[in-house]
Amino acid sequence: MEIEYVDLIKQWRNIYKFEVKEKPSQLQRTELTPQNYFQVRRPFFAKLFPEDPEYVRTFRMISYGMMEYSPSLRSLILRGAGLKLAKRLVESGEVKSLDDLPRVFLNQKIGLLDILEESFNRIKLNIYECMSCYNAVTIGRTLCDFEAGLIQGIIEELVGRNITREIYCQGLGYSFCGFEVVFE
Repeated sequence: MEIEYVDLIKQWRNIYKFEVKEKPSQLQRTELTPQNYFQVRRPFFAKLFPEDPEYVRTFRMISYGMMEYSPSLRSLILRGAGLKLAKRLVESGEVKSLDDLPRVFLNQKIGLLDILEESFNRIKLNIYECMSCYNAVTIGRTLCDFEAGLIQGIIEELVGRNITREIYCQGLGYSFCGFEVVFE
């Protein structure tokens, strides 16, 4: 499985490089509906966890319900939930360093995490087959507030205060999520 995972990350990284260079061609916005948001089969995760489509559907039903009520409140709640989970993961010792992030994201079924770049003041990372947005339609905004909160919280606990922004997302027409972490 380790070799398959590494090969998959390489394939996704090539997709990332191509899409960032070429920009997504699917720029026409579509309304997010239960029909086009709940029925998701993530290939890698479905192979490992047969119950994955139900897991993702449940998460997305909650997310969608909040979005229908208040998109801004949804963002705050999901980011806050990610921050709380991050704190628990670090306190429990499940996350001791940035090197633990890909394993934790896999075990928690959040997505395939790929750390692209680390420097003194910035980290760039991608999530492939993301729980919040994989195969979502282009809606003109990002969808991965939970993942952003989780990344921000873990890095804050391990390294220090930061601003985590989602730059690429299926909601913006890309086929992956891309985050930039900038230290304050």
